[in-house]
Amino acid sequence: MSQIVIDPDPLSPSFLPEKLLHREEEYKQLSGNIKNRINTIILGPIGSGKTALIKLAMHDIKDLLYIDCLLYSTEYSVLKEIIPSNRFIVCRSNYELFKELQKIAKERKLVVCFDNFTQLKNIDVIKKMMSIGICIILVGRVERNSPSLNQNILSNIPSFIRLHEYSVEQTLDILKERAKLALNNWSYTESPLRRIAERVGGNITLAVNVLRIAALKAESENKKSIDEIDLNSLLPQVDCLDELSNDERIVFKILSEHKSLPSNQLYTMYVQTAKYPKCERSFRNYMESLFSKGLVKAIGDKKGRVYEIVESNASVEGNAHET
Repeated sequence: MSQIVIDPDPLSPSFLPEKLLHREEEYKQLSGNIKNRINTIILGPIGSGKTALIKLAMHDIKDLLYIDCLLYSTEYSVLKEIIPSNRFIVCRSNYELFKELQKIAKERKLVVCFDNFTQLKNIDVIKKMMSIGICIILVGRVERNSPSLNQNILSNIPSFIRLHEYSVEQTLDILKERAKLALNNWSYTESPLRRIAERVGGNITLAVNVLRIAALKAESENKKSIDEIDLNSLLPQVDCLDELSNDERIVFKILSEHKSLPSNQLYTMYVQTAKYPKCERSFRNYMESLFSKGLVKAIGDKKGRVYEIVESNASVEGNAHET
């Protein structure tokens, strides 16, 4: 078998480069805001680097806490994530938990990032945290004038960082960097990288993961290079993921995290996660849609059905909402 992938890490969703190409100015602004405790909103389309900015800041700056509101959408679940386990007592009320957080905020200069913040079921938790001196970073796809950003919150957030989608050339630059780190230098040319860059619409998360899948496919088929792979068979996955509804995206993200879940457990987790969860019938329709797109597979009958992520897509979503 030809070894095309020499280091899989640079192509993984969790990979964090030492610097973010074409996001240097935005990172400088974010880093300065956090150090000066300036509440900030980061806005931008899918795959524009919002979450990557935060993850790099977490690597460099102490006491930056990250909350993904797709997974933690209630005030209780958010507080449970923030408050250290040795100070968290099960079955406490939100009021008592918030009092505990207030004590912690007096001891440490906390910065809390809410990724996908519009999924919060009670957005007032943001205002409450700002009132006790916690620095807040909000990350989302909404526009500045979105109803999700009420005036009480906006008046306390002076800084906006707007990320535009990557251009084709910028996407190509990033793909070249990742390919150089991850692949044998004889295993690719610029041509397939450019084709990927032209198709993903500036979504760098999808671009990197399509490259990963292409490299693994070429390797498993004993090809000499990625150039020999039919990218048309992979690129439609990009279109499928971009077409997902918000509820389908939540279900797919949960399943991506766990790889395999019984239908009833997946539905329960979806209800706990979604801001406005739908009924079981709608949930079944979401699963049918994901199945028809080739993103998940179903095993077993209705009562004992188990859903599994299709392995080639497991990291294409990666954070398909973000990188």
